[in-house]
Formats: sequence, structure tokens, C-alpha cells
Amino acid sequence: MEKNRYYYIDFLRVIAILMMFVFHVNMVFVAENDWHIKDVSSSNVLMELNYWMSSFRMPLLFLVSGFVSAILLKKMNQRQFFQQRFKRLIIPTVIWTFLLVAPQIYFERKLQGVDFNYLEFYRTFLKFEWYPKGNFHWLHLWFIPYLFCYNIISIPLASYLDKKSVKNRLEVFFNKDYSIVPIIILAIIPYTFLATRFQTTNDLINDWARHSFFIFFVFIGVLMYKFPIILEQIERKTRVYFRIAFTLIIFINVLRWNGWSPFDLWDNWITKPQTYIFIAIKNINAWAWVFTSLGYGKKYLNKKSTLLAYCNQAVYPFYILHQTIIVIIAYYVVQTPDNTAFKYVFLLLVCFSVCVLLYHLFIRPNNVMRFLFGMKKIKKG
Repeated sequence: MEKNRYYYIDFLRVIAILMMFVFHVNMVFVAENDWHIKDVSSSNVLMELNYWMSSFRMPLLFLVSGFVSAILLKKMNQRQFFQQRFKRLIIPTVIWTFLLVAPQIYFERKLQGVDFNYLEFYRTFLKFEWYPKGNFHWLHLWFIPYLFCYNIISIPLASYLDKKSVKNRLEVFFNKDYSIVPIIILAIIPYTFLATRFQTTNDLINDWARHSFFIFFVFIGVLMYKFPIILEQIERKTRVYFRIAFTLIIFINVLRWNGWSPFDLWDNWITKPQTYIFIAIKNINAWAWVFTSLGYGKKYLNKKSTLLAYCNQAVYPFYILHQTIIVIIAYYVVQTPDNTAFKYVFLLLVCFSVCVLLYHLFIRPNNVMRFLFGMKKIKKG
């Protein structure tokens, strides 16, 4: 990134992707939630672990990505930034949607009992009928084009924050503990109302509620890079944010477990003010966990490491690969009569090992593969 490298930001990025890996392995076994491949047995414990991780895993990843994009914008002009983001994000999305996402849907349909070979399936994939009704989707790769759009939209924000008059005013504003809180309160308002009217689609075009949620994490990431004092304040108040996060997740779960959430209590929940309060509380919970992660990360993880340097390069290809590997291996594992705990541990260890070995043996040393996975080329000599 730069001489004053933010090692804890790299660590948090790696941790968020590892959480995503565990999340998707868990999805094979969690109760209630549908996924591409499901075991006959299910676990409420894993479901609760996933619920907790899902409350802040993607927000943390978007915030870290916004922070990194601000660093890149300092090093590049806007045209170079656009080209770099397009090469790193859009090209891999297009390529691996056709090569790595398609097999996931194929194995899902096979487990559902659809009898066709891969060539027959791929013809249906190329009809571009959106999943789940059709067989075309970018599945877990949705994050990448979303991030590309948010990065491009954040260009004028970064330019605005670089204006001397704006910078001077904001430096005064942020020179107080909890100065970021009013901005977070403003950030949660759009999602609080849009979430009741727009379902999650992952199609980029119609996903207005999630856009209103995720984009502010990218923007705050940019803001935190421009004004380091914000992160210093978060580090000082990490325990406060952790107490808030812990209290809110307990409160939310008490409502969920007892059927007291607005969605469980009323058929006309959309007309109830309690619904919007509940959604806002969930949103605040996400911010509190993200700030907790940033605070403890800055305090304990801001250290140079050979392992971190390796993982920081590997984590993007690992992300692109991981779900396809999980789906394919899980397709065969769930059809065995083995113990559920053994299946779970087997999937965790084998899928992780396969992803790492594919990266280390075939992607890391090969410049063509590095380009296809959005990595920098290795300089020869």
C-alpha cells in the first residue's frame, strides 16, 4: 500500500474472507436457511454462528475495501484507478462466472434430481435466465461488481475530502470522541426504510436496500483513511463498541428465539414502527461489531508478518475459488452415511486445503492465472 502500511487492515481483510469460508461450509448444515447443497441433518448452533457472522462480515469487508480504495486513489489518478479496478474486479467476475459459478448450479440441480450432463446444463446456463428460476447467476461473486460500483462512486467523495477547506472543517469536527456516531446514524436511515420494500436480489440492478446498507461502509472506509483520528478514537473506545455490539446481539437474539421480532408478531409488520426500530438496531449492531473489529485489530494486529504478506495476496483468489470447491466436494459428502460432525470437519479441512493448494501451485507462480484472478504480475528477473 504505502510506507506507513496498515497491517491490521490487511489482517481484517484476511479474517473476513476466512469467516466467509467458514460461513459457506456451515451453510451445508445450518437449519432453516436454504443453500446450494444441504445435508440431511442440520444444526441450530451453526445457524446461530452464521447469523452472528453475517451481521458484520460483509460490512467489514466493504469498509476495508473502501479504506484500500482511498489509498489507491492517493497513488493513482482517477483514470488509472478506474482501469485498475476494472482489471482487478470486473474481468475476474466475467471469467469466473462462466467457469466457476456454473458448476455450482450444475451440482445443485443434480442433487435436486435433475438428470442431465454438464454440456446439457451449460446450454441452459447460457440462456441467461436468472437463478433460481433459471440457471444463470454470479452467486458468491456478487460482491465483486458491487464493490467495483461503490469504488467508482467513491471517487468524487475522495476528491471532495481532499479539498483544503473541507479537510480543515472536518478535522475540527472529528477532533472529538464519538464524532463518527452522527454520521453513522444518518447512514442507517436509508436502509431502515428500504429494507422493508426491496428484497435481496444480488443482481446489482434491483438490490436497492443492500446498496443503501453496504455503500456507507465503503464511504466510511474512505473517510477513515482521510482522517486517521477517527480510527484512533475507535481504538480508544473499542471496549465501549464491544459492549454495545455484545448487548445488541443478545437483545436481537432474545427477540428472534422467542418469536418476538416484528416479522413474527404481526402479519402487517410493514406498518408497525417497531419494525423500523428493529431494523435500525440490527444496523447499529453491524456498525458496532465492525468498529470493535477495527479497534482490536488496530491494537493487536498492526504487525508485519511473512504469513500476512502471503495471505494478503492469496485471499482474493481464495475468495473466488472457495464456494465452488465447497459445493463440489459437499455434493459427494452429503450423500454419504457418515457422522455429521465428521462430514463438517472433513469439509472444513479438505476444502480449505484444496483452495490453498490450487492457489499455491497453479495461480501464485503463473502470471496468466494471476491476471485472471485479479492479481499483480510477478516481475521477472
